[in-house]
Amino acid sequence: MLKRMERESNYELLRIVSMFFIVLWHVIQHSYLLENTTGVTNLVFNAIKLFIIVHVNSFLLITGYYQSKSKFKLRKLVSLIFQIWFYNILINSIFKFTGLVEYTNIDYLVRTSFFSISEYWYIKCYIIVYLLSPFFNLLIEKMDRKFYKRLLIVLLLSFSIFPFLTANLFYAEGGTTLTFQVCLYFFGAYIRKYNLQENLFTNINLSQKRLLYFVSFFVFWIINVFMNISSTYLNGLESNILSYIGSCLGSYKLNYNNPITLFQSLSIFLFFGTFSFKSKFINKISSLTLGVYLIHEMKYVQDNIYKWIGIYADTTVYGKAIILKAICWALIIFIICLIIEYLRQLIVKLLFKIKTVDKKYNDFINYLHRIFEIRA
Repeated sequence: MLKRMERESNYELLRIVSMFFIVLWHVIQHSYLLENTTGVTNLVFNAIKLFIIVHVNSFLLITGYYQSKSKFKLRKLVSLIFQIWFYNILINSIFKFTGLVEYTNIDYLVRTSFFSISEYWYIKCYIIVYLLSPFFNLLIEKMDRKFYKRLLIVLLLSFSIFPFLTANLFYAEGGTTLTFQVCLYFFGAYIRKYNLQENLFTNINLSQKRLLYFVSFFVFWIINVFMNISSTYLNGLESNILSYIGSCLGSYKLNYNNPITLFQSLSIFLFFGTFSFKSKFINKISSLTLGVYLIHEMKYVQDNIYKWIGIYADTTVYGKAIILKAICWALIIFIICLIIEYLRQLIVKLLFKIKTVDKKYNDFINYLHRIFEIRA
């Protein structure tokens, strides 16, 4: 039996950092902390969100980077669907039968059905990108570098720059659509195909590259923060035109396809790419991160958890202490979800040690292969 190669841990570490950023983003977002804070506290929360906004983009860049050199595996897709289904059934059942959340029978059936996958916008995009990845990869393989650059320019202009400059009049794109996720896939694949970690800025050494990417990330972050401050100022002016510009800047600053955010995401991705190391611990934690997303973003978890932990109130105006409290709760939620996903993986591993379960699952996968005429 061939020994499985251990994946490099630099981008796995980025995956972990990005998932923590996602949890912190959701704590701020779903607790309405921007709406319930003022002054310096509000400015800090805006700055934090603009710092961590690279989270989703980083995940798709990683997907494009690795999947562009990997084969489509039906087993991987089925495993993801079962993982989602497992949590939907488990958590919704716990909530219903303990009375923590009130369900109608229809609502409960919908929440525990296969179609409950639709409540995760990122998962829907990821599944479609994964299904399309063999076709993308064939195109990536056949394109020369000049043609590939043209494709990236078209994608960048169409789904990032033009929507930003025209306030979505050119094309309504907020960064949470399939089109922009495909754009990120091709950017990640380009970095992998042409080994930009080594072949970009060859006239400077590795330490200087790291400093360049690190500083670039902060520069783009500061530009986004400045856009936020400018939008607030322009919104307060009596001029209709300037006020309109301010509202556009304010609404677009938190879009994943904001070109400043895209360049910020590419900077942090390239920064992590300058490292090369392997860690079984980091890779194991990385394998748990999707579970963190599925657990804490489930509808009724999302609707109630922030009320239960006491950082959600419609009428409360919070002071500066809420900043540290939000970060601590994000870390606690992150760790608890990691533990839950670890236990799920352990249960699955023990189940597949039962020969009957393993055989039935393999028979099911082979049956799907025959249906779709996909070779294992």
